[in-house]
Amino acid sequence: MKNSISHVLEIYKLVVQKNYTQVEAAREVGRKRNIDYSDLISSCTKDLNISIDKFDNFLESKDDFNFKNFLFRRFPSHQDQIDKFFNSFQETRDIPVLDLSQIIKPSPHNGKKRFHSQVMLRSLTDNFLDWISRPDIPQDVKEELKGWITKING
Repeated sequence: MKNSISHVLEIYKLVVQKNYTQVEAAREVGRKRNIDYSDLISSCTKDLNISIDKFDNFLESKDDFNFKNFLFRRFPSHQDQIDKFFNSFQETRDIPVLDLSQIIKPSPHNGKKRFHSQVMLRSLTDNFLDWISRPDIPQDVKEELKGWITKING
């Protein structure tokens, strides 16, 4: 089964079962899969060949029957797996393990965000060290700054 279909079903499960919004569900799935949520939504709607509004309508209606039939028509070769998802979803409320053979490349934005965070933490640590070396800073403040540096450096 295509990876994006698996993502669609995971998003659907979170919306229906845990009352997430579409954005919250996409962010959660994206976080688990290391995919930027906007890239995830784009991939899902592209593979479903529908607009974001239509995708939202399917999710908001929480109508298993219509959504399942739409997926059957869109992906006829995956009917057994789609049917298995909806059957297990109704019976156990757990999403089945699906074939994730085609992994979507992680978004380069995540690497940039991580790098930016590391740079900011390094800058913060350097500023704290500068404050600690100042003679006009009270000792208790210096100790507090040392504690923060320890927490930042983990």
